[in-house]
Amino acid sequence: MHLVVPCDTLETEKATHTIVSINGQAVVRYAREATPIITTQDTPYNFGLANVIRYRGEKNNFISAFETKLSTDYSSEKEDLTLIACGPIVAEAMRAAYILKEEYNIEARILNIYTVKPIDMQAITKAAEETNIILSVEEHQVGGFGNIITGVIARSKKYSTPLLMDMVGVEDRFGESGAPWELTRVFGLTAEHIAKRAKVLHDKK
Repeated sequence: MHLVVPCDTLETEKATHTIVSINGQAVVRYAREATPIITTQDTPYNFGLANVIRYRGEKNNFISAFETKLSTDYSSEKEDLTLIACGPIVAEAMRAAYILKEEYNIEARILNIYTVKPIDMQAITKAAEETNIILSVEEHQVGGFGNIITGVIARSKKYSTPLLMDMVGVEDRFGESGAPWELTRVFGLTAEHIAKRAKVLHDKK
């Protein structure tokens, strides 16, 4: 089984073109609600790899404030922590990186894991070893995506350096009805919530 979780419509189109040529079963998981477009046609996409996204400074256009590279083309910039996300919540992770830099002077590496299976184990392991702080971000029950990330790190990290890790997601509680943007706030999945959790981890370092 192959699983792709695109972050916006452009990435969904790229994912769909890719999986039709895959030998075996494949699933594309995408959101029903309107999702911000945070990539362009030129944004790199390579099935099985992750993208590394870095905030570069305020711009008039949100997308222009970020630089995106394939994980295999990225070298560490000695960031303070890593946010690992997939799907529509990648946009919130990007906003959180903006908040962390502009309000707290904390540099964040973002991993966009658009291919969840097969997952980019090398990119995740490098992030754990190079930043030592990992915050997984998911827009559903906490631990689904986060546990996958934890498993990769547990199997691959050399542990020559310490590691702090936490997960942002829907906690163990009853669901509620509402517009997606309302539920994002209710369940603590906004960029503001993500940045706050990330700062708590950073301050423990």
